Parts: sequence; C-alpha cells; structure tokens
Amino acid sequence: MIPGQLADLHTHTILCGHASGQPEEFLDAAIAKGLKYYGISDHLPSPDGFDQESRMMMLQYPEYRQIVQNMKKRAEGSGLEVLYSCEMDYVPGRMREVADFVLPEQYDYIIGSIHTVNGFLVDHPDYTPRFLECGVDFMWNMYFDMLCEFVTGFPFHILGHADLPKVFGYRHSDPATVAHRMGSIFELCAEKNIMVEINTAGWRKPVGEQYPSLELLKLARERGVCITLGSDAHKPEQIAADFDKAIALAEAAGYSCAYTFKNGNPIELPFR
Repeated sequence: MIPGQLADLHTHTILCGHASGQPEEFLDAAIAKGLKYYGISDHLPSPDGFDQESRMMMLQYPEYRQIVQNMKKRAEGSGLEVLYSCEMDYVPGRMREVADFVLPEQYDYIIGSIHTVNGFLVDHPDYTPRFLECGVDFMWNMYFDMLCEFVTGFPFHILGHADLPKVFGYRHSDPATVAHRMGSIFELCAEKNIMVEINTAGWRKPVGEQYPSLELLKLARERGVCITLGSDAHKPEQIAADFDKAIALAEAAGYSCAYTFKNGNPIELPFR
C-alpha cells in the first residue's frame, strides 16, 4: 500500500505490442496497491502507420476503448476509478491527423511524449548506434527543439518522461544548456497548464534514474509546473512501481501533492 490518495496515470496495455498481461491483471494490481485512480494511457495509433512496432494499429482502437469501458465497470465498488487516456507522440508535419483523431475522443487527459527523434526511437536499444553516430548533443538539441514545438503548438495535459533521451546513460555534455532549454520548456508548460510527470520507469532502465532528474524537477517547481505520477507500466507488477521513491523525490523538490484529471479537469492529490 502507498500513502495518500494517488493516481498512476501512465500505463499501457498488451495492444501496444511491447507489453504483457491482461487488462484485469493491471486493474487488480492497481486495486492491490491502494490507488485511487488508474489511468489507461496506451500509445495512440495516430498518425496511421507511424512507429507500428510500438503501438496498436488503427483498426485495434475500438478494442482499446472497450478495454477501458470493461475496466471501468469491473472497478465499480472497489474504491478505484479508471480513467480514459492516451499517450500521444509529436510527429512533425502530421499533427493535423493526430488532432482529427484525438479531439472527438472524451479523454480524461492526454500525455504528450516524444520517442522518435531524427527518424528513430531514442529509447530502443537497437537504435543506440545511430544515436551515437548522430552525436549525443545533436540529438538532445533536436529533442529540445521538438519539445518546444510540441508544448507550444498542441494541447495536452501531461508532459511524459521529460528527459527520455538519457535512458541509456547518454547525457548532454553541457548541464547548463540542459537547464536553460528545459527551464524554457517548463515556463511554456506553466503558461499552458501542462503538468510534468514523475515517471518511475527510469529506475527500471539502464540510466537507473527517474524522469525527470531531481535537478529538472526542481526547475519545474520553480517555474510553477504541477506534477503527476506515472509508472509507465507495461506489466501488471509495474503498476505504481517505486511511487514511494517518487513521492520522496517530489517532496525534495518542494512539492506536497500530485494531480490527476477527470474530464480534463485537474484534481489535487496531497501526499500526506
């Protein structure tokens, strides 16, 4: 069990093609962990044909909607509320297609993430040689540019795993540049009421650190950005993983609460 009334807002389903476990197992794990809210936020299939290895196909989306509805019904009376969401990628030149897909959906919230930079997945081990070939600083700078464009130009509620390119331990050579660029992005997030998640999946990755780093989380706090919690669970046992560590980290950065969303409206969840 974990303290307070918490929400795990970043979780996946087997439909994404790189997760395991049945929806009922994820739900049961959320109930067992004592969560108040469980957000199902699998990778959006739009734009059609983008990154087909890591997300459901367009024709599978009705099944995804049904999974969410089934879990909402199954959770009735448990004290846990199931939320309908998605993880939306920034795909330059194709965001009109994404908008046409997401705007009619009645999501509780949307996570905005960037996984693909310069044409390949920065968090996939098979692409590490290309990451190094392009140059670590070059890739980071392109990532910052894309984040700025994403936050500026498209509405979503939560910025997902804000410093994802560090996943295999490759960091920008100049910490001051990182602080400057991410500080500017957090200012934009504050202006647009976009929250930043503490994503605990980093503790399960080679980098061995949550997203974002404590230094960046302090920057977000200074800029007035609120936070959410997400496990990025791809297996039932990963639901709410390391949330105790995430809360301690958040408090070290000056936060006393996280948030969830319902019908797009934020709900404060104090830690204590």
